[in-house]
Parts: sequence; structure tokens; C-alpha cells
Amino acid sequence: MPPPESLRQILDGSFDASLVVLSDGQIWHMNDPTRGLFALSSSSTHTTYISTHISFLTSSHVTLSWNEVIQSHSFDNGKKVVDGIVVTSNKGGENTTTTTTTPVKISMVRMMAAPETCHEECYFCLYLKEIAATTTTSRVSSLEEEWKKLSITNNETAADSTILKLVLDASFHALFVINEEGIIQLVNEKSCEVFGWSRDEFLGSNIHIIMPSDVASSHDQYLKNYLLTGVKKMIGTQREVTAQRKDGSTFPCVLGLSEVSKESGLICGFIRDLTSEKNLEERNENLEERNEANTHTIKVQRKGLLVAEDTILGILDASFHALFVINEEGIIQLVNEKSCEVFGWSKEEMMSQNINMIMPSEVAVNHDQYLKNYLKTGIKKMIGTQREVNAQRKDGTTFPCVLGLSEVSKESGLICGFIRDLTSEKQVRMEVEENHKLMLKIMDSSFHALLVINEKGIIQMVNERSTKVLGWTKEEFIGQNIKMIMPHEHAHQHDDYLKRYLATGFKRMIGKEREVPAKRKDGTTFPCILGLSEIDTSDGTKLFVGFLEDITVRKSLLIAEAEREASDNLLHNILPEHIAKRLKQDPSHIADHYENTTILFADIVGFTDKTSSMRPHDVVTMLNNLFSQFDYLVGHYDLNKVKTIGDCYMVTSIPSSEIDNDGCSRVCMFALDLLKAVKTYNMSGPQHGHLDIRVGIACGQVVAGVVGTKRFLFDMWGDAVNVAARMEQHGLPGKIQVTKEVVDNVDNSFSFELRGTLNIKGKGMLDCYFLKSGGKLKGPANRRSVYNSGNPHKPLPARSNSTLM
Repeated sequence: MPPPESLRQILDGSFDASLVVLSDGQIWHMNDPTRGLFALSSSSTHTTYISTHISFLTSSHVTLSWNEVIQSHSFDNGKKVVDGIVVTSNKGGENTTTTTTTPVKISMVRMMAAPETCHEECYFCLYLKEIAATTTTSRVSSLEEEWKKLSITNNETAADSTILKLVLDASFHALFVINEEGIIQLVNEKSCEVFGWSRDEFLGSNIHIIMPSDVASSHDQYLKNYLLTGVKKMIGTQREVTAQRKDGSTFPCVLGLSEVSKESGLICGFIRDLTSEKNLEERNENLEERNEANTHTIKVQRKGLLVAEDTILGILDASFHALFVINEEGIIQLVNEKSCEVFGWSKEEMMSQNINMIMPSEVAVNHDQYLKNYLKTGIKKMIGTQREVNAQRKDGTTFPCVLGLSEVSKESGLICGFIRDLTSEKQVRMEVEENHKLMLKIMDSSFHALLVINEKGIIQMVNERSTKVLGWTKEEFIGQNIKMIMPHEHAHQHDDYLKRYLATGFKRMIGKEREVPAKRKDGTTFPCILGLSEIDTSDGTKLFVGFLEDITVRKSLLIAEAEREASDNLLHNILPEHIAKRLKQDPSHIADHYENTTILFADIVGFTDKTSSMRPHDVVTMLNNLFSQFDYLVGHYDLNKVKTIGDCYMVTSIPSSEIDNDGCSRVCMFALDLLKAVKTYNMSGPQHGHLDIRVGIACGQVVAGVVGTKRFLFDMWGDAVNVAARMEQHGLPGKIQVTKEVVDNVDNSFSFELRGTLNIKGKGMLDCYFLKSGGKLKGPANRRSVYNSGNPHKPLPARSNSTLM
């Protein structure tokens, strides 16, 4: 049974686009937001089907039919969520049509048992929503700390790594890096914006804080299974999941997981919010403020470092490091406290010992010889210089250091050496280099191509995905103008755009996403979504980050869907909808037997004589004008137009395997409206005179099927078809002649007039009636009111012996 009528009012009061659909795909009700999404007027009352408006997709973008969508096994407790594309067509000027596609998320509720387990009709309620392409816990903040270390490291690698971090912060999507225990090691700025937590709140927390409780409980077990078996069930893929914000609200998103490297044990996740467009302007303002703060911090720290490096040039500042004074024989004459702290000996243990005590054995053997050569030749091979060497502590361990040697005075023969321990600096440098590599791997883990250019459009950095999508190697990219990836008609405008932006500050494309064509190395082009962000570097210049998402597959799906819909529409214009569906599923021949089908023939009276003097073009125009009105009525009464043969028009009720008490009534009402349509046509003053038609109706058993393999034709055969044709042939102009079976198949809202008993070829003597008026489509099959000579209560007379041949 259908849902209660109150459901219509409930849905009409909803802000969501919602509708109720029958299991055969017919839409039972839709509210105004749904009409707006489907581009339908609020006054539209035509019967429509869900497949007309929505294409359903799997997570891998494979198109699903409505029957596949409503399979009972795909529902969980009567509910499911699927993807779809709403396709609308809008007519423009000069007979043009614009097609618009809108991705939607569809929440479905099955309102009763599934069709395959219940003989009753099943209803589904649909809600549509527009979708606007490590280590251990002790190292929780290690990656964030490495960023801080960058600010005290004055080298090119650190600068590159700083840019890498800014690039990741410029991403349009949230990014997380977790260790093997699921602990968050790194997040970008977009993650904070999307989820509502700060970086400090994220770092050290388990990644399942962003998951709903029903998902979070299974996440740690997945990680354990992955570490145990090495099977990558989700890593290297993209899938749709539900995520949870700090305020407890959830939203749909696409999650892409990549393994940064086997050695690091880190997993990188990219999250694309599907609920709304990203607020890029606000994110860029935050990014600029953060970059200004970072730039100020770096300048202050570098200034401090330079001051420190200046002070260590003198003997006094050298005392902050280990300091030795030796004589010409290499015997230690003086040491400071720092030397004892660094090397582990006391001053007493060091004094009067050869300086080679602090040298590894492979260096110590050469030291005395160097001193002899210097005293003999006066050539200062190392004195007055600084160089990196290895030194040895009392416990035998070695460490890297910078050794600076100076001659105290020629007269004294003393040489002063100061030693700066490089252990911490080496560690920082190593961590920075590792961090730089890690950031590159994270960038390479992105599912989209990423390119960084400077103010002149010269490519500074690309990720691995760029090489796969565009075809050039990283080496071929670096140093080239970004125009290399643009088709010629766009390339010449790019440099001018950059110059205009740097001069005016007007952002036409920065902070936005748009569809553009891109060019590969082989010269082929493809459609993509381009997102642009701006980065302010510490030296005051700007970098621009571009994210490219190849949408070739997505566009192909949309084109294929449009072509499929056009093909379906064409097929539905040729065949009844239920036959067209069967033919698509099984192209073998279709032949069915139906117990009760109503057949109508209509024919223009005197058509041959009337058209013999007309031009062919006028004949076709006349038939088209009249039959187009008939076609409209066929759709209005949900009937099946079988064919036209010349001026003959054949229509049936929709064939059904069960008795259709309503089908005969609809055909009768259609016949009455045919007479009205002809009358209206005649009132328009047609050029070639008035027309009149004869109409005949019969009902009974038929055989129906599709004939042929080319130019498919759905046709019907059987005694009822022949009788309907005879009813038309023996009818009178402007009259609707029917059989006794038709009279018995409609309710008492229709009125008939007994014409008499006619001798029908192949059937003998039959009672024939004229349909006078009627009726309504729904109601019990009560006794009919049949009248003769205008008296509806007069009994039927005895059969007449009149014969019409």
C-alpha cells in the first residue's frame, strides 16, 4: 500500500531536497527543493521517473540502474547512501539547450519490504544533498619540532624544507601524517580549519579523534593487521568515508592513504571535504599571517646566530669552546674548563700531554710530523684556518668538531687551538635533511599533480604525480616556464597575468578552483581542475602553488551518461518504457501473452481523397500537427502508442500480466479527448479543410513483442486487435464504436449508446456500442449505465438483424 498522504506534507515542509520513488522508478512525490534541483516548474504534474533525473554511481564511478540500486542486500537496516549525478537541460536562445550536471549524495530509506520479498509495491524515500575531481608516542611532536629547527639552520636545504611546509599548508585538502600506532605526527593548516582542533590539540592524539565512534573502534585493529600482514587494504586507494569535527558534527569526505616510506613507518592521509566549497581566501589570509610571523622569527634567530659566529673569531669568545695551547713539540701548555667538559679529562690529566691524545689514532700518527714540517719550512698549512675534523674523548668515543688554529706569537712558539663541538649541529642538519626528504615524500604521496613557480612563472618544485600526469621528469620541469603545460592559446597570456597580479594585487584565479585544459609532454591535452595558492617567502618574494586534478575520467563518465540518457530517450520514444528496459537487459527477442489489453484504432475519414490534391509537404505537416496532439494525450493517460500506418493511429493500454481494470477506462477517456482534439484542430481554420475521424475500441487477449533486429518495432497480434480494427472500419465519422467487452470493463461513470448488432468479418454477429461520455479513472467495476435513444434506464433491445459489411 502507498505511504500516508501526510508524508507529502512532511516532505514539503523540509529544507532538504526529498522525494518518494516506487520500485519501478516512478516518482510518487517530490518537494519544491527537489523540483528546483531537477529544474522542474512547481506546476508540473506529469508522471516522471527517477532515471530521467538522476544517474546513480558506485564508489568507482560505475553507473547503476535503479533496479541495481534498490537490491535488498545493499541496504543496512533499510538504509543506504549512494552517489549520483543530477542532469538537467535548460533551453536557451536560438533553439540551444544547455546541460548541467550536479554531483549529489543520496540517502535512501526503504519504506517496506524489498520488492523481491514482497508482492506489494515498494516505496523508497530519497534525500539529496549537493556536493559542491612513524614512530612512537615519545616522538609525537618530532616533526613539528623539526620545523622549528629549520629557523636556526642557515642553509639551502632548510629553506627548501620551509617552502615545502608552506606548500603543504597551502593545500586545498586536509593532510595528516600518523605513525604505526595511529598517533598524529603532522597536520597542515587545512586540517585545523576543516576539523576545528588546533595543531597542538592534534599532535599526540590518535587519528581516530576525527572518526565517528562506529568507525574509530575498528581503526587501531586495521593498523595492527597491516603491520602484522603487510596487506595494504586501504593504503594506496581513495574512498569515501565519514569524518567527525571537534564539535561532534560529521561530514562526508574522500580519504586517500599513502605510505610515505617503509623505513619511516609513516602513513600520509589526504582528506577532501565533500560538503562545501573551501574558504580559500580566509585560509590564504591565515597563511600570510603565519608566514609573516615565521619570517620575523627566522630573521631574529639568524641575526643571533651571526652575532654568535662573529664573537667566536676572538680568543675570549673561543673560551666558550674547548681551548688548548700547545708548544712546538705538541705538548699541552694550557686548557680551559670547556675542554674538560667536552673531552672528559681533568686539567691535570691534560697538562703536559701530547695534543694527539684528543685525536683518533689514524689522525694522531700524522700530527707530530705536521708540526716538524711547519717549524722547518714556516709554511702554515692549517694555522690561521678552520676545518672540520674528528676528535676523541677520554672514553674513546669520537665526535665531529671545527678546529681553529692560530699562532700566539712567533717568539713564544705557542699555537692556540679552539674546538667547537658539531654534534648537535650535525644532528640538526641530519634531521633537517631527513625532514626535507620526508616532506618531498609527503608531496609525492598526493593524488594530485603539484607544481610550485616563482614570480616569473619558473617552475621551482614538482611532485611525483606531476611527472606521471604530464609526462616530463622532475629534471625537465625544474627551471622551465609553467607555460610548458599549457595549450598554445592559453600559454601566451600567463606571463601577463602574473605581471598584472604583482602590479595590482587583484586575484582573478588565486585562491580559486576552476576547470582548465592542460598539455602533456606528448602534446595531447586533457581537462583538469586547477587550484592556485600564494606563498610569501622569507626573502619577500612570492611563490605560487598549483594543484592539478585530472578529470578526464569524470568528464568521460558525464559524456557517457549523457549519451546513455539520449539513447534511452530515443529508445523510449520507439518502444514502451518497460519493453525498452527489458530489451536493454536482454537483447534476445521479446514475445509475451497478455490476458486483458484494450486496443484503439483511429482513422481519418476520407483521407485518400482529401490528400490526393495536396503537396506531400502539406500532407506530412497536417498529420504531424494532428498526431502530435494525439501523442500528448497518450502520455497524459499513460498509454502505449503502438504505431501509425498512413492516417491510422493505434494505441493500447500498457500491457500487463495482471488484469488492468483502469487501462480500459484510460483508453476510453483518451478516445473522447481525440474527438475534442480534432474539433479544436478544425476550429483553428486549417488550410485544407476540416477533418473527421472514426474510432474503434476492443479489449481481450493479445500477443505482444518486438519484431526485427533493426529499426525495432513493438507490435500486437490477436483476435482483440482484429476486432478493434473492425470497430473502426465499421464505425461512423465523429463516433467511438466499442464492443460489449469494453462496456463491461469500465465503471458506471461512462455512458454508452447501443448501436445494434453488426455482422463483423471473422466474428459474426456482435453487439456494438457508441461511447458517448465519461468518466473517471479510478473506482470499483460497478454495473454500467447503457442507454438507447437518450434513455439511460431503458433495457437493451433484442438483437437487430442489420448487417454492415
